[in-house]
Amino acid sequence: MIDIKPTLLRVQPWDALKGTSVYFNFTGSKQFMVNHLVVTDVSNSQIVYSFEFSSFEKVHHLPPREFVNGKIYSAKLRIKYTDGTYSSYSNEIQFRTFETPVLDIVSIDSQGYVYNQDVTFVATYSQGNNEKVRTYRYSLYDENEDLMTIFPVRYPESAVELSELVKGLEKGKGYFIECLVETVNGVIYTHRERFVAMYIVPSVNGLISTVNDDNEGFIRITANLKQIIGTQVKGDSYKEVGLENYDSDNYQYVNDDWIIIPSNKPLLYKGLGMNKASDFVMKIWCKSLPSDKMFMKLNPENGKGISIEFWKHNNRIVARKRINGIESRHCSNIVTIPADAEFMVFAKVIEHRIDISLKIL
Repeated sequence: MIDIKPTLLRVQPWDALKGTSVYFNFTGSKQFMVNHLVVTDVSNSQIVYSFEFSSFEKVHHLPPREFVNGKIYSAKLRIKYTDGTYSSYSNEIQFRTFETPVLDIVSIDSQGYVYNQDVTFVATYSQGNNEKVRTYRYSLYDENEDLMTIFPVRYPESAVELSELVKGLEKGKGYFIECLVETVNGVIYTHRERFVAMYIVPSVNGLISTVNDDNEGFIRITANLKQIIGTQVKGDSYKEVGLENYDSDNYQYVNDDWIIIPSNKPLLYKGLGMNKASDFVMKIWCKSLPSDKMFMKLNPENGKGISIEFWKHNNRIVARKRINGIESRHCSNIVTIPADAEFMVFAKVIEHRIDISLKIL
């Protein structure tokens, strides 16, 4: 009688801390209920695993933490028939064990946002056994995780940073970005993160100035661009909000960085690049705000809609909305705010909900 041996199938590199499954084929007619797998460390030819696994399936499950990452092993398998006899050993295969790589897409901030229409996504890569990336590829998915775009397979220019330019993101829309890497030894790993594209579409003004340089005998031309995300209310426009006859331009500054805004002289902007009746996000960089006072108010255009007030307290930021005598309050995380500390307020408005996050800088 011909002795038909099982055939071990190729095993992809895997993380020894997680375990894996080894599959085989057997075309013989005899029934079996046990398979016996023997694994040897290639570096010293020592048997590190020998176990009989009871299963009618053509698989042998290797448990977690039975092997060591960063090594090469060889394996062979035989089956035990129902009459207690064994087949011959199968072909030998080799496999490798590696720690799971760590991928982090650093272009998405801690709030899950990107702030441009065109974004260069950068993923940082690290691996405990110094396993290098051979190729990588990004994929873009919509909010429902349906595939939108597969970008070309790329070879890394840097050993630790993997980048891809994604264009045409729609403001306020959610996406998933995925980075897939394949290492030099065939380890395949993917990482996917959700993000929302939130940005203000700016208007851009240009200023060109010319200076006659007598000493050099030419005219120097200087061009500057200025982004405007809102228009400051000045002069007679203050009458629209009930403020008249005060200078709207002369504010005091600290180190050419911070602007001092007295309570009786608010700084007003109109035409901000956001739809205050729908979804938007904003970041507010603050310092030395009085406690238990309103420090900012968003009013819908022409007074149509619901205003949003932002109040600063000793350990939180609260957003308030009022309509028909009913007030809703939305509180940030609880963090003690030191008197002179700089802090950032992140506000995300989704329909009628306001999510606020407070971070001491």
